[in-house]
Order: sequence, then structure tokens, then C-alpha cells
Amino acid sequence: MSHAGSFVKKSGIRYPARMDEKNYAKIVTHDDFDGVVSAALCSLANRIDNFLFSGPVSILDTGLEIGADTIVCDLPHHPAAGLWFDHHIGNLEDYRLKGGDPEAVRETFREEKSCARVVYRYYRERGVDFPEFIGATVDEADTVDSFDYQDLEDWQRETPGKTLSDTLRITFRSRGDRNRYMRHLIRRIREAPLEDLLSDPEVREKALLYKEMEEKSRSLIEKMAAFHPEDPDGEVILLDTTVLKHSPYIIKSLAFLSHPKALAVLEVKSLFRQKRKTNDLGFSMSLSPSLEVAASGKDVGEIMRSLNMGDGHRGAGAGRIQCRSKAEMMKQKERILQEILGMWQEQPIAAGTS
Repeated sequence: MSHAGSFVKKSGIRYPARMDEKNYAKIVTHDDFDGVVSAALCSLANRIDNFLFSGPVSILDTGLEIGADTIVCDLPHHPAAGLWFDHHIGNLEDYRLKGGDPEAVRETFREEKSCARVVYRYYRERGVDFPEFIGATVDEADTVDSFDYQDLEDWQRETPGKTLSDTLRITFRSRGDRNRYMRHLIRRIREAPLEDLLSDPEVREKALLYKEMEEKSRSLIEKMAAFHPEDPDGEVILLDTTVLKHSPYIIKSLAFLSHPKALAVLEVKSLFRQKRKTNDLGFSMSLSPSLEVAASGKDVGEIMRSLNMGDGHRGAGAGRIQCRSKAEMMKQKERILQEILGMWQEQPIAAGTS
């Protein structure tokens, strides 16, 4: 049944008519820009206004109370969820290893640039006629989530999607404040084009805070950026912050401004729990936003999956390792750095890249 052009008014929002499927009651989504946009689309299609947020590691926490009435977006599969949208190939493999049937999720899992694109295609194919501006919103989610920029200049250009994504990078006073802000963004994304959100007082306030944090991050990067001895050509900028006593705020992609010829940036950091430093390690890596690297066979997500420590996209990925002691942490850190660089060097690179 097509719902094209059919909308229902509720709380000032023009919702498309409810899908003639299950009555979902809440959405659990990834706490990043792609997750927020994905939740906004599911909210429009199903007239839901109940949102919870999670990271990939905490999705199985029982406190989320996920059930058959729940839609999960941009996160690993949850066996109790009624509907699951995702685009991370590592999550599909994990789902398969746990006995899941990929054929059962072939319409809600697709290898797209963003989860928002998966959600958008799913509901459009079922006759949901989203507001016209939503197409441009999904385009922005594609670019931001896949780090799909033409070059450094393109990456530095201010766009509504990039600005809104940046506002989620700031340090919030509490998890509750962050969740409240994400709910605010979801509701605004349902209502208007992203460029209209830039005049929102909360967005403007947080965008200014991000700019302040960006300056501090760039200063720290200039002090800490280095290249590993296993990387004599200086292809991968290394940011090792494990020596710091406190969790630093680093926007690692800013390292390309200081080292524009580098092809990737790799951060290794100590993980903190309740502001206390642990021996566990976090690794994250991003490709340079350059035409040469974009055309290459480099795949950061595949490196993380191959090491069985995380997941990601072609252009960005992350993982974590648990360590029982500081000595083990130091040993594991060096081993994994060497393995990452070894895999990096084995992957193809476009001719002419330097």
C-alpha cells in the first residue's frame, strides 16, 4: 500500500501515514550524527517519539530494555529487537556467526555509506513519501559518516551536516545532557532542512564550543603527532596519547592540516572508566580526504575486522583491546601498531600517491 503524499499531523510534525506493519514504540540508535538522522527517518515513518542511545559496545546492556517493539539503528544486531537497520559489514558477520540468517535482514542491512541511506531506501521502497528536504539530509549523512570528501579543502568546508556532527563531539556536562540534545536534534531534523537548524540557539551554542575545543585539539596534535619506525615513508600519522594521565580531546583528522602529505592518521589511547585510566587500549584510524587515497584500495574497516578488534568503513575504523596489566598494555600496543602498519602496507594504493 502506498502512502505517497499522505501525512498525519501530530505535535506540530507532518508525519507520513503510519506504516501498515508492526507498531513500534521506541528507537535505540547510535549516538552519532548518522544514528541521529537514522532515528529521525524511522520516527517519521513510524510516528515514534521515544529515543534511546547507545554505542556499539553497550548495545546489549539490559538497561535499554530492547524488545519486539524496538527499532535498532546503526548498531550491532540485538536478538530481541523488532527491526534492525545497519550498514557495517563487521556487524553483519557477527550476526551471521551468532546464527543469524543474512537473508532475513537483506532489506534492512545494506553496505551503504550511512545507515541513514539504508533506512531511507527501506521506507521509500515501501511507499513512504518523506518530506522533500530529507533527501539532502541523507546525502549529508552519507558524506559525514563515510568521511567522503574530495580533498582537505572539501573536508574543511562548513556544511550543515558537518556542523551538526561537530556539535556531538563536544564534552557535555552529563550523559543526560547529551541524550537530551540528541533528542532535540532528531525532532528538528524531522521538521526542516539541516541548514535551518544552524540558527537553532542550542546548535549555535554547541557549534561555538566545538570551535574552542578544536583549537585545543589542534595544539595537542601538533605536540604529539609522530611517525612509527615501521613507517619510514611517513604515510600514517601516529597519535599515541597513552602517556597522558587524563583522557584527551582529540579530533584526529586535524592532523592532516599539519601533515597534508600523510595518507592516514592512527590514534592509540588508554580507555577510561568513570574518569579512571585503565590498561585497556582504543585504536581509531581514518584515511586522508584526498583524491588519491579515495581512489586507492585502502580499507581501514577491513584492518580492524582482520585484527578481530573492531569494525568501521573503508575510510574510518576503530577497535579496542583489553589488557590485564600495564606491561601487557605496552606489549599489546606495540604489537597491534606493527600489525596495523603491516596490513596497511599490504593494501594497494593508487599510482602517483605520495
